[in-house]
Amino acid sequence: MYYQRNLPHWQPENAEFFITFRLSNSLPRSTIQHIKTQKRILEKKLENRPLDNDSSDKLSELRNYHQTIFKKYEDQLDGAKTGPTWLNKQKVADIVCKAIHFRDNSVYDLYAYCIMPNHVHLVLKMLQKNNNNATPALTKVLQNLKSYTALKCNRILNRTGSFWQAESFDRVIRDEEELESTIRYVLNNPVKANLVDSWTAWPYSFCKSDFKNDF
Repeated sequence: MYYQRNLPHWQPENAEFFITFRLSNSLPRSTIQHIKTQKRILEKKLENRPLDNDSSDKLSELRNYHQTIFKKYEDQLDGAKTGPTWLNKQKVADIVCKAIHFRDNSVYDLYAYCIMPNHVHLVLKMLQKNNNNATPALTKVLQNLKSYTALKCNRILNRTGSFWQAESFDRVIRDEEELESTIRYVLNNPVKANLVDSWTAWPYSFCKSDFKNDF
């Protein structure tokens, strides 16, 4: 399924996603603009890609490029030395945790998440609605989640203005191997950032019981 926001977006039915969204102004404008430009170029190529005999190879190549850009974005967030870190506050992080869990088993099947000081990682599977057998658009789900938590968190912080950056970055998870590596990456994000020695020591991480024994 394709739907439009600022850029075309591909959402297969019942897709599993790795999603990252961040606090407003958590990265320098020059950094995010470079990433967005590269992402736009690749998505435009994907949108216009003709379906010929070797299209699967070309799509695979584009996907690899996209993952490279996504990784650069992740590394920039993990290493950010400037910008807000409101998610370090327990009351703020608790709001985000509860909102993520509230939507579990309703619009998505939540596999794992990690709330870092300036960004959030999610691993989930989109679910079909029972009434019309249609899968909700991922952008709409994230918009609702971010809008609700922004209002609540700003009240806690006694501030106004943007809380989350408008854009969220996501990618479809292709297979079991990638799913395992993605969950492992998400859970170990605070370890990589030298915030804790073990992912289980981080208070704002979650892993579904179906996967927990693997990590």
